[in-house]
Amino acid sequence: MPPPPLTGGRHDAKKMNRLKGMALGLSLMLPLAADAADARLQSVMQKLQAGEPVTVAAIGGSITTGYAAQPPREQGWAALLARSLGPSIRLFNAGVSGTDSAAAAHRLQSQVLDANPDLVIVEFGVNDQWLDPAVRGSSYEALLRRLLGAQKPPAVVVLGLTQQGNQPRDATDVQLKLAEHYGVTALDFGRWMQAREDAGIDRWSALYDEPVHPNAVGHQRIAQALSETLLAAIAQPARQPAPPPEPVYGRAHEFTRLLGGDDLHPYRQQGFTRGGEVHPEWVGQQPGWISRADYGEAHFLVWGSEVAVFHAESEHYRNLEAWVDDGPVVTLRGHVPERQGYLGWHYSVVGRDLEPGAHLLHVRVKPDEWTGSGRPASLLAVMSAGVFAPELHGSDFIREPATNPAELIAPDDPRLRWVGRVAAAPGGRLLAWSGTELRARFTGRELTLRLAPARGGINHFTVDVDGRRHALALRGDGPADWRLPLPAGTHELRLIKRTEASQAESVFLGLKLSPGEQLLPPPPPRRLRLEFYGDSITAGACNGDLGQDQYADLSTHDGTRAYGALTAQRLGADYIGIAVSGIGVTATWDQLLMPQVWNRYAPRLDAPVAPPDAQAPDVVLVNLGQNDHGFPASRGQHIARDFGPRYLTFVRELRARYPLARLVLLAGGMTAWKEEPAIPRALEEAVATLRAQGDARVWTYTFQAFAYAHPRIDVHELMADELTAFLKTEVLK
Repeated sequence: MPPPPLTGGRHDAKKMNRLKGMALGLSLMLPLAADAADARLQSVMQKLQAGEPVTVAAIGGSITTGYAAQPPREQGWAALLARSLGPSIRLFNAGVSGTDSAAAAHRLQSQVLDANPDLVIVEFGVNDQWLDPAVRGSSYEALLRRLLGAQKPPAVVVLGLTQQGNQPRDATDVQLKLAEHYGVTALDFGRWMQAREDAGIDRWSALYDEPVHPNAVGHQRIAQALSETLLAAIAQPARQPAPPPEPVYGRAHEFTRLLGGDDLHPYRQQGFTRGGEVHPEWVGQQPGWISRADYGEAHFLVWGSEVAVFHAESEHYRNLEAWVDDGPVVTLRGHVPERQGYLGWHYSVVGRDLEPGAHLLHVRVKPDEWTGSGRPASLLAVMSAGVFAPELHGSDFIREPATNPAELIAPDDPRLRWVGRVAAAPGGRLLAWSGTELRARFTGRELTLRLAPARGGINHFTVDVDGRRHALALRGDGPADWRLPLPAGTHELRLIKRTEASQAESVFLGLKLSPGEQLLPPPPPRRLRLEFYGDSITAGACNGDLGQDQYADLSTHDGTRAYGALTAQRLGADYIGIAVSGIGVTATWDQLLMPQVWNRYAPRLDAPVAPPDAQAPDVVLVNLGQNDHGFPASRGQHIARDFGPRYLTFVRELRARYPLARLVLLAGGMTAWKEEPAIPRALEEAVATLRAQGDARVWTYTFQAFAYAHPRIDVHELMADELTAFLKTEVLK
């Protein structure tokens, strides 16, 4: 029988002692009762005994909603427990059927923490059994860490449920171990119930009409076991709260971002429309995107180190497939024949272990046996985890002191292939312009890069090994070794500078391999060479920013994901980027104009002028004018009257340096060309003038894709689509 309910009002000492004695007896029945009770839980129980209002929140899946009890919200375990604790309880039931702890991480704030609860009971033992095993530990741990780290931390009770017969237990065992790690009270209901069956006082079969969801009797038993657990806390010594320990599974799901409704908007799509069924229990959800077209596809800008799609599944839906950036394709199983007559919902991970930051999610209807059926394929939301602040970014590299230079392979070794404008520097090579690239092949179990900061702030690099991107943030003073462990074998390296030259410079001093390993002949040269001149748009400034443009954290500024680098990648070309934020031909937000620095090794007047490359670019592209308009406009002034002639003069200088190259004069990416007619007019007049003088190898192109702030990587993707098509059809034919 369940214990007598606690009632509101004050108790005399005799009644209090009787209650504590009963709790002590009950504690002996609990398989997982700790040797000390959470002080927060004791405080909640003391408030309850005093008749003070207590707010209880329960978060979980369909079992928490009361599914299979009638009516569910009134006869489910949460409601039964609340009534047993007395009239001073205020209950918030945040159960949402078909959700797991990964989805709960996205609703914890609005559905639980905003209620300012005194006690939170967390139930996901059954639904997390179907959650990706690589996710369930991190997502459940995040719930505990966020609850315990709240401004007013509630008492937390982990409710470890299993299916009928106390199996399977994979997810529940993870959750109970996390409860122990964080020192919170836990109830292993499966063990509690199994002990009763072993003692002959209860039967599993009485609690379930089907294997997953407990029936009305099952909900009564869960409420009974929880009541015993709470009462047992009264008689135990208090365990005072301690700072949260180090995480077991990482912190990714503490930092999440939910894209749904109007926030879930593709930057490119065909065959998808707004719609699809909305989860009926998720308060505030709006329709996602749905397609009945066999060719349907949609592409989204997302952030985080893990990207997942939250989608419907039933016997009536079709499958989708999705991938992040250029990662592996994952099937999103919408067609689930066993879900007959009702909808299910699933958190499907598409990309994990990504570099924290901006990414592109690609979704399409999967070609399969349902092609031509007209069945819908639907996605409701995109859920990202690992949206870390810069100080929480991890690194795959191990920083070590620089050692004997004789161990290094020198930067001028002929087996290293350099792409870009690279200057000699004391002991190495100066890396200034974003997009500067080193390519090499080698054998071994690790790679060590020796680099030294030269000027400015933190230098950010992409180190691509065998197609996998690793972020390297060059911090600190003086040279250092950056060691990257690798699997044994032959590897191909691309070291690419991301940070634009005006913000940071560095010196590459060499690389080191494992003992006995060797540097191999370099990758073959690319057949095509593109050289871009531009401003912050071309440099990729702010292209990974979440929210407003900013220059405080340059890890989100990535020249390797700007439209020029993307275009070169699609054409299989080498990329050279000469770009400076704020710069123009006639106006600048800083000190220098492009005609002063365009031919130097770095954007400063004391940098040497670089001789023409031994391998001249095949195509030279110029995208300037945004700041020629933007800077004077910020002061209420007009673009310089001589912008057109000075622009033409700069183009003539480029032509003189590159007499055989194709020249493409670009406008766009932001809005200056829309706001200032002098910009497109200057480009058209420059082309007309050069062609009239016999120079037929010059074109102009205006991007249709644009952004009012700095373009993010989704807009750069569209710009690269446009430019690649234009170059193929008009310039390179």
